[in-house]
Amino acid sequence: MQQHSCLAISSAQKPGCRTKRNDAHGLYKGWLSVERSMYSDMDSYVTERLQVFSGGWLEVRTYRWSQPVEAIFATEKRCYLLTMALDGEETATAITDLKTGQRRELDPKARMIMVPPQQILKCNSEAGQVRSLRCVLDSDLVESFLNAIPMWDWSQVPLERTHNLRGAQIEWVLRRMYREICQPDFATVSVIEALAKQLSVEILRKFCPPRADRREFWGGLSARHKRLIRERVNSHEPLPDREELADLCDMTIRHLSRAFRTETGQTLGTYIDSVMVDRAHIMLTAGTSVRDVADSLGYATASSFTSAFRRATGLLPSEVKANKKGRSSAIAQG
Repeated sequence: MQQHSCLAISSAQKPGCRTKRNDAHGLYKGWLSVERSMYSDMDSYVTERLQVFSGGWLEVRTYRWSQPVEAIFATEKRCYLLTMALDGEETATAITDLKTGQRRELDPKARMIMVPPQQILKCNSEAGQVRSLRCVLDSDLVESFLNAIPMWDWSQVPLERTHNLRGAQIEWVLRRMYREICQPDFATVSVIEALAKQLSVEILRKFCPPRADRREFWGGLSARHKRLIRERVNSHEPLPDREELADLCDMTIRHLSRAFRTETGQTLGTYIDSVMVDRAHIMLTAGTSVRDVADSLGYATASSFTSAFRRATGLLPSEVKANKKGRSSAIAQG
């Protein structure tokens, strides 16, 4: 992302007219998507300061609305969104997580929230006005401090934890960033980038679970899980499905699939198919019938095995046997 100096953007409002604008709109693409926005119902909206830096951007904004407003917005995969109210009227605000159904009334005196990647929230606010700081961080920046890609399961995190951050280190870093953007000095962009890295670490420290509970949050597989999967798939028993492997590892199918792909670069289904091909090829070239190979691998019918084998290799099982016979004849003739 390009670096820019601080921008001060003002918006004049004529009597009786509403100011409907979002001067940072160009930055939102790829970060935030808005299905229904409160901005169209606001009386005024002003971006006072805007600072883009490597790994994200900061915005100081002031807005006022004279009637209840509602917004539905979603964070994209790359976006960690943090907002902190700086000053304004104490208005009643409710946040609803549309994925989990969790709902929380925000404390007007502790208005600091974080919205993780890939979340959909609905925000309802009574009439009021507020001045706030918005900080958007790229997921790559936040997760660059980890050895594995995290598999955040935010449904397991109470909404109050992400919507009640006041008094913690996260607030201190945000306020330091606010002072830097409002009173720029020598190497302001570099200072903000350093603070963004510190903010990323503070987010991970607060929301990463204890080591014993990290299975639901971290990418990759333990050595034990990899051994269990390898031994089960390569055994002489019928091939397992994803549900059996998930139970074996004491994980959900979703988390096992993501962890396996993070660890190996291929899907769990692709891996099972590759083992199926290897096991089938050994049996077919040894003269085992297609029916017996299908039974051994756990397929209900020979035709279902044939279809799976052809999808994986582009060949029919009978062609593998024919190739083997052809090679044997050539060797005998030689």
